[in-house]
Amino acid sequence: MHGASWRGVARAALLSAIAFAASNGQSSNPNPMDSIRKLPGYRPTHDTVSLITLVRIAKYAPKSKSEWTAYVQRSSQQYTRDTAAMGSELRAARLTAMIRGPYTHDFSVKPGMTPAWFATDSAQRMASIILSFQAPNGGWSKHIDFTKHERRSGESYFAESADWEWISTIDNDQTTEEIHFLALADRAHRDARYERAVVRGIDYLLESQYPNGCFPQIYPLEGSYHDAATFNDNATVNVLRLLSDDSLGKFQYSSRSQRRRAAQAVEKGIGCILDAQARIAGKLTAWGQQHDPLTLQPTSARSYELAALTALESAEIVDLLMTITAPSDRVVEAVYAAADWLQAVPISGYSYEHYELQKKAGAGPLWGRLYEIGTNRIIMANRDGIKLYDWNRLTDRRSGYGWYTTKPAETLAVFKTWSWSHPRAS
Repeated sequence: MHGASWRGVARAALLSAIAFAASNGQSSNPNPMDSIRKLPGYRPTHDTVSLITLVRIAKYAPKSKSEWTAYVQRSSQQYTRDTAAMGSELRAARLTAMIRGPYTHDFSVKPGMTPAWFATDSAQRMASIILSFQAPNGGWSKHIDFTKHERRSGESYFAESADWEWISTIDNDQTTEEIHFLALADRAHRDARYERAVVRGIDYLLESQYPNGCFPQIYPLEGSYHDAATFNDNATVNVLRLLSDDSLGKFQYSSRSQRRRAAQAVEKGIGCILDAQARIAGKLTAWGQQHDPLTLQPTSARSYELAALTALESAEIVDLLMTITAPSDRVVEAVYAAADWLQAVPISGYSYEHYELQKKAGAGPLWGRLYEIGTNRIIMANRDGIKLYDWNRLTDRRSGYGWYTTKPAETLAVFKTWSWSHPRAS
């Protein structure tokens, strides 16, 4: 069975159960790798760009072929269960397509959500809405406004479209933040529903982990760049931090078995991070935003997210590695190598605010989001995917995407202190 067949079976089940309407039109996206510019009626061509197929598994992971095959089969089975549940809802409601959920740009536990706030009726109402949008697989999608209403029968778990996609995801802090919210709500007001949802959410994260310890952006697998080992927007870091909390007993209602699995998952996840650290000309450097799930080489995602090394996510990974209580020699080596790279690539004399790069005497250091592999030149792209070296040539992706960052400065400050008690190996 080829990769196309795996997705084909699941997609056929979805189409027969839901019978998506074609009323949104048949416009095609000029670049199927660009989820930002999706047009009505567009559905990703998953099978043509799949990163995980039997052929690729046999080529790049022959020793763990059975594990990878079992993983993909579990993913397909979960996809079928998820879409069958929605199909049942739609038939009962006499609908032919899902209803889009209420949209918001992002969701996270905000600073103003204090323990006192979590004790309010508003917090409890929001928690009930979050519960209602937990997908059958135990995760959450993104862009749902949890201040509006509980999910209605036939309503999508995703707010950007009524297509079956992004269900569920760790992109943009999702699933991990819903778990955090419900855990805090439970601390203010014990509720077995919250606790069951947290446990289900953790199980979802554990189930989504690849055999090599990495995490896809979306699970069940959706194909395209979503199957990449995803460090972008701290997806993997967020998951490992949460699973670490679980392994240490932060969620008292989590079973011993789940805590043990979480500890094992964290160990495997750190292994994935170490294995994915790019070695250029024999020298360890940093990480990409996303890596091929089988070869662990940096790879591209959306059309303007080129295969590259990344300063922002690499800094966040270093932050995570520096929290390990008794780091192995390999972890120490990885931290020093990444710190060396971060110290070597910043620019000075520029500021970056409100998506505008400007010359400013004495400003800096400033890091680019993406660096060309092998040259360490800062790169970027518009939606056409053509590599650029000059920020002034950005047009349709000039705003709305952080091409520069100061985050590594914070990481390097922490590293300076960390290095005193963790000397570089000779």
